Amino acid sequence: MNRKVCLAIALTIATAAAQNRLTPEESSGGWKLLFDGKTMTGWEQHGDGDWVVKDSALACQGTKPSWLGSSGSYGNYVLKLEFRGAATVNSGVFLRSQKEGQPHVTGYELQIWDTQPAGYNTGSLVGTAKASPVKLRGDQWNQYEITASGGHVTIVLNGEKALDTTDSKHAEGVIGFQCQKGHPIEFRNIRLRGL
Repeated sequence: MNRKVCLAIALTIATAAAQNRLTPEESSGGWKLLFDGKTMTGWEQHGDGDWVVKDSALACQGTKPSWLGSSGSYGNYVLKLEFRGAATVNSGVFLRSQKEGQPHVTGYELQIWDTQPAGYNTGSLVGTAKASPVKLRGDQWNQYEITASGGHVTIVLNGEKALDTTDSKHAEGVIGFQCQKGHPIEFRNIRLRGL
């Protein structure tokens, strides 16, 4: 193997090893890791989807629509996560949803889709509040930081505030990830701090 190939392999291994871990500051600050990067422990599949752990991420290949929900239920928290999909990906993060029923109805759907027909684009809570214009970075890792405190919800995408709204329809539930047919999506570095 030549030096460049060896270096690329070493960088890939080092990057994967750095994922899905809490820093010492996060650990002492009350953060909890919701995905270990190796197993689907703590997550429940809903629907007949194709969720797997791939390259230290929760990945859906997009062959069938489904969603993945946390085993635990959460109310007030700061949630940080990363997601990656094509620039045209249609997905979402479910917040305070129930395990039974449609998660976008029983809780909030935080949009990951830049061209939602009703204008609830990336960063919006679908059917509740529209975000400031933001764009996801296609085929790159994007970061969401969600703060849900009582009825107050703020959404930050890639360091830019997209939404600051108040709504009290949903107080507690699971965290979930949506997979639409034809729209592969990955999630990693999922961590939460209760408020």
